[in-house]
Amino acid sequence: MLEIFFGNVGDGDAVLIREIREGKPDFVLLADAGRPYVEAREGSLRKDALDHLMARGIRHLDRMVITHPHIDHIGGALRILRMIPTDRLGMMTLPPEGARYVPRSFTSPDKVVNGLRHMMNVIRELTDEAKARGTVTEVLPEGTKQLTKMLRMTVICPRREVRARQKAVFDALYRGADVSYDLCWQTAKERNIASLMLRFEYAGRSILISGDRYASDFEEDIAPCDIFKVPHHGDVKSMTEEAVRKLSPQYAVISCENDEKGKKERPHEETACMLQKYVPQVLCTENRAMKCMPEATHNGICFTIAEDGRISCRYE
Repeated sequence: MLEIFFGNVGDGDAVLIREIREGKPDFVLLADAGRPYVEAREGSLRKDALDHLMARGIRHLDRMVITHPHIDHIGGALRILRMIPTDRLGMMTLPPEGARYVPRSFTSPDKVVNGLRHMMNVIRELTDEAKARGTVTEVLPEGTKQLTKMLRMTVICPRREVRARQKAVFDALYRGADVSYDLCWQTAKERNIASLMLRFEYAGRSILISGDRYASDFEEDIAPCDIFKVPHHGDVKSMTEEAVRKLSPQYAVISCENDEKGKKERPHEETACMLQKYVPQVLCTENRAMKCMPEATHNGICFTIAEDGRISCRYE
């Protein structure tokens, strides 16, 4: 049996995938790790990714995969690595040998560029910790890997020019070289479309974890799936009708929060309604009230796939 658990980490992503054989986890993978800390809020069941893992009895990870360097996806990884032995840590880009600390500007208030530099140091600290703990760090290559006898993972990388630009800018900054403001800004803004996408296949079923890669960037070349993790928390630019029709999932999962005062509408009502038009079940870890959805909060959303391919789903 395969279990896929989308934890409620507020405005962030953390997806636990584990194959269970004879009542025990045989393989455990975490895709993204949420924020460093998730503030408790009345009326919400959101919590840190580490709390979700501990509550589910996870004491070892075979793999952790970070789809892209935004704080709501990578922020919780360091605490998890320190608490839970992890065999392998995979990302799209790793710091070069001897990578330096990347200082943020003391003269510019630019949130975008300084945010990129901060995330680069988060990556550096995470990979240093991994190496110190004997965790193998790796750049995940595009293609399919057999994880267990029944479970396969396909890594779908971003466009080649986006990959090349991110690596060149990251490597230059890690080595202390000067990089133009415009190129830093472009690379920072491309972090969403630079997300790794992960497709898991088990018992004839397919689960697509999209990171935050907007559907407009991948809609031309995507295969159907059964369970789809909606990118970028279901905001207004996350999905297109063309992508939903091509994917034709049975389930669409939006990892989001129910904060009425949030600066960004996640999920956006237009996106939620459009998904409901094409997808039999649209599920949110947490959401504010909308015309097409009542307000809700859950500990998470759990799917199981039996060895004969039957899918079951429940809110927790």
